[in-house]
Amino acid sequence: MKKNIVFASIPAYYRFLQPQEMLQQWEQFIQLLNLPTFPVARIIFFVNPSNVKNIPLFFHYLKQHLGKTRVRFVKVDTALYFDVKNFNKIYSIFAEWFAKFNFDTEQNDYFLYFARGNLFAHSFLLTLLLNIRHLPCRIIHLRRNRNAVTPPWLPEIYEANLGKWLTDISAYEKKYYNTQSLLKSSIPTNNENFNKLIANIEHIAMHSTAPILFLGPTGSGKSQLAKRIYELRKKVGTIRGNFVSINCATLHGDLAHSTLFGHVKGAFTGAAANRNGLLKTADGGILFLDEIGELSLELQAQLLKAIEEKSYLPMGADTEVQSDFQLICATNKMLAEDIQQGLFRQDLYARINLWEFCLPSLIERPEDIEPNINYEIQRLREEKGLLSDFTPEAKKTYLDFATSPEALWTNNFRSLSASIERMVTYSMYGSITLEIVLQEIALLKKSWSKCETKAVSQISAQVPQKERFPLQNALASLKKLPPVCERDLFDAVQLEEVLAVCKNAGSRSEAGRRLFAHSRQKKKSSDDTARLNKYLKGFNLTWEDIKLLQK
Repeated sequence: MKKNIVFASIPAYYRFLQPQEMLQQWEQFIQLLNLPTFPVARIIFFVNPSNVKNIPLFFHYLKQHLGKTRVRFVKVDTALYFDVKNFNKIYSIFAEWFAKFNFDTEQNDYFLYFARGNLFAHSFLLTLLLNIRHLPCRIIHLRRNRNAVTPPWLPEIYEANLGKWLTDISAYEKKYYNTQSLLKSSIPTNNENFNKLIANIEHIAMHSTAPILFLGPTGSGKSQLAKRIYELRKKVGTIRGNFVSINCATLHGDLAHSTLFGHVKGAFTGAAANRNGLLKTADGGILFLDEIGELSLELQAQLLKAIEEKSYLPMGADTEVQSDFQLICATNKMLAEDIQQGLFRQDLYARINLWEFCLPSLIERPEDIEPNINYEIQRLREEKGLLSDFTPEAKKTYLDFATSPEALWTNNFRSLSASIERMVTYSMYGSITLEIVLQEIALLKKSWSKCETKAVSQISAQVPQKERFPLQNALASLKKLPPVCERDLFDAVQLEEVLAVCKNAGSRSEAGRRLFAHSRQKKKSSDDTARLNKYLKGFNLTWEDIKLLQK
């Protein structure tokens, strides 16, 4: 038979009562311990520091009724009353305490005792922990036995169906504990899809400790989001350790193993002392592996063992080391393709992508560029003391360019951040003028032009033009299109893909459905064939022209 373990709290206001009044309040704990149908093996009291002086008197009164019940008092440094301003502090204190408590659900049943007149700070926090953190506890309350004199009180157990309490908790969380704002660095977001993505990440970060994998281009905010998840979990008390970050692209040679897993003294030449390694440093915290796709196969195998078994072998050691860390990974590579090429382990990928999120690039969120510009201006003001802002004309000019097709933002938010810092640094008397903006735009265009030219030359050197655009070359030979060299590379690449879809489709409507599969879902009524015809007309092409390719 399982033993009953009870958590209870002694309200802070007891310190204002006279001894006789306190005895009357404490009577409800005696009633709990005297229930014949609910034997209590152990009771743990949370005590406000202001009440510590009354504990000897309380224990003297309590021990007369304890029997075999074991008692423990835990001093909790909470505010006198529960209110909004100290909500976070109280929550984190309880969360950290329960995170360290060893629940043995096979041997014990756990209960939160809601004493009469005590449905405030501690009880409310315990309720929140029960629902949000999924503690293996039920709530027990005493109700008067109206059908008999003995026993005068009966236990009433709630199976975590808390109704209005849970609604109140949600209201508190939304109003005073804006976790999504934390994950977004308090930057307003107008992109609906990104807001949904952040809401999903926030839910997972709060309710799961399984590995998270972030996909996305360089500079899309993967590292920053990992740090924010750490801050969120630290704030609510689900972790107590450090945030440890490493870019796996920097792990090369013999020191790579030592950096991650540590080594013992004398393990190799130059190992003059023991080294813990990053996995041990992250014990109890979060290990963030950026660009995990760059990790060697040997390190991938060792990392897999450490994730699954929470233990690993440092270099030169005979004894394994334990480390219980939470894992967040990020990459801008297509790991599925690396797996096919034998560059990444399938079993490790399966282990790290239980929660996989793809972060959009900056050009996919044009409506969020202005809020991020404002954020960068404020960040530079707070972190570096650079007090500058745009003149109205300068800001409009920069924003128009930043959201136009000309702006490539090759490194996404990193490019935007660097751009704002350059203009702030150049500004005189606190104003980013139109002249500074035009200078910056010219610099960005020149930089992106070099990158584009280099990319085009690399592609062109690798693949002959006739092989790259066979469908367009075929139409050019039929005098349906001008030569590929007379069009922008962007248009040529896109058109070749459209032609391939049309050639293999059985009808114009089928081709339209395939080409506009996602965007058509957002439209109330979709005419895919009209959209396709309009696109082809831009190149003086018709559906009948494309059908010539099949002959």
